[in-house]
Amino acid sequence: MNDVLDTRHIRHLCQQYTSLTEEDIQIIVNKSEMLQTMADVSQANMFIDCPMKDRKAVIVVAEASPTTTHSIYKETVVGKEVFESYEPGVFRTYRTGKPALMNRAVTQEGHHVKQNVVPIKNDKQQTIGMLILEQDITLQVKHEKELALLSETTQEFSRTFWDLIAKEQSIPDVIEEALLLLHEDGSILYANNSAIGLMESHSERTRENCLNVKVNEIFPFIEEDDYLHDGVLQREVHNQGAVYILRSVCLQQKDKKRRLLVYLQDITDLRDKERQLMVKSAVIQEIHHRVKNNLQTVAGLLRLQMRRGVPDEAKGLYQECLNRIVSIATVHEVLSYNGIERVAMNQVIEKVARMLVYNMSSEECKVDIVMEIEEIALQSKQAVSLALILTELVQNCLKHGFIGRPSGVIRIEFRLTGDEIRLCVDDNGKGFEAQSATDQLGLEIVRNLTHFDLEGAFNITQNTDGGTRASVSFPAEQGE
Repeated sequence: MNDVLDTRHIRHLCQQYTSLTEEDIQIIVNKSEMLQTMADVSQANMFIDCPMKDRKAVIVVAEASPTTTHSIYKETVVGKEVFESYEPGVFRTYRTGKPALMNRAVTQEGHHVKQNVVPIKNDKQQTIGMLILEQDITLQVKHEKELALLSETTQEFSRTFWDLIAKEQSIPDVIEEALLLLHEDGSILYANNSAIGLMESHSERTRENCLNVKVNEIFPFIEEDDYLHDGVLQREVHNQGAVYILRSVCLQQKDKKRRLLVYLQDITDLRDKERQLMVKSAVIQEIHHRVKNNLQTVAGLLRLQMRRGVPDEAKGLYQECLNRIVSIATVHEVLSYNGIERVAMNQVIEKVARMLVYNMSSEECKVDIVMEIEEIALQSKQAVSLALILTELVQNCLKHGFIGRPSGVIRIEFRLTGDEIRLCVDDNGKGFEAQSATDQLGLEIVRNLTHFDLEGAFNITQNTDGGTRASVSFPAEQGE
C-alpha cells in the first residue's frame, strides 16, 4: 500500500512541478523502486531530483533513508525545492549530463556530506532527473578541523621539546614510548632509550651507530610519507606480529631546517586483549542464544501439554509458569542480539507486556496496553528479575482487574528519576483486594525479587478513582 502511495506521490509531483512527459515520469518511477535497496547497501541517503518548469531549481520527488545506519535528515525532504547555490553538483550534472562527485558539500540544511550525483536519462539521452547519494561526513570534517588546530601549535611544541632536551635530557629517556627526532630527509637526529631498545630488536644498530641513518632502514614499516609532510600524521602499523601506533609531527622552526618528531607506541598487548574480548563476547552471545532456545523448548513442551489437556484448576498455573519462562527467555533473546551483558529494558518490557496481553486476555474483555518507557540498560541479572516482576504484575491485572468488564487499560511506566529507576503498572479495573494464597505467591515473588535482587522497594495501592497501581523502585547506580 505504501509503495502505491509513493508512486502516486512521485507522479503527482512530476506532473505538477516539472515539464516531464508521461514516459519520462515512468522512468523516474522505475528508478525510485530500487532507491531503498541502494540506501541500505551504501549506508547513505538517496534522492531523486527533477528539474522544475522554470529550470531555476529542482524538486525532490523521491527519497530513501538507510535502515543500516542513521539518517542525515530527521524529516522528509520530498517536495522541497533545491537551488544551485546550495547544491552545485546537482545542477552541474543536469547541465552536462555527466556524473558529479562532490567530496565536500553542504546541504540546504547545513549538513556536511559526500555527494555523488548520477544523471537519469530518457531514450533521447536527455537528462530528466538526478540520482543523488549523500553520506554524512560531519565527524570527518570535525576531525580535520582539530588536526588543523593541532598543526598551528606545532611551532610552540617544537620550542618546548627542544628546551626539554637541552635542559633535562633524562626526561625523554624515562618515557616508555619510543621518541625519534628526524632530519627533514628522514635520518635520525635523536632517539630516547625506548627508541634505542626498539632499534636493537629490529636491527644490530646501537645508540652510537644509529644517528644520521635513515629511519626506514631500521624500521621498514615507516614509509617516506610518514615524515615527508608538513602537518600531523597518525596511523596504526603491523610488523612481525607487533602492532604500533605511529604519530609523526612536523616541527617548523624559524630560520632552521624542518624537523620531524616520530612517536611509536607498542599496542600489541592491547590488540591481543581486544581480540580475546571479541571472542568472549561471541561466546557469551552464543550462550544467551542457546539459553533462549532451551527456555523456548520448555515453553513449547508446556504449551503441548496444555493443548493435550490439563485439569481446569491447573490451567491458570500452567499459563503463569509459561509466562515466567517466556519472560526470562525474552531477556536472553535481547542479550543474544547484542552480545553484551547489558539489556535494553525498553525492548524487554514491550515484548513481555504484549505477550502477556495476547496470551491471557479473554474474548469477553478487550484489554489495551499503554507504555511510557525510557531507554534504560540493566545488567542481565537485574533484567531477569525485572522481567519476572513485570510478568507477575501484569498477570495480576489481567486475572483480577477486569472481571465482568467489557474492556480495560493497563499502563506501564518505566523511567529514570534522579538517582532512582521506577517501574509502575497501573490499571483502571475494579481495584486491589485481598487475594487467594496462590495470587499472594505472585506478589511475594515480586517483593522478594525487589528486595533481594534489586535492593529496592515495592508498593501496591488502590487508586482513588478505581484500579490498582503497583510500583517498584530501586537505585539507579546499579543499572548504570
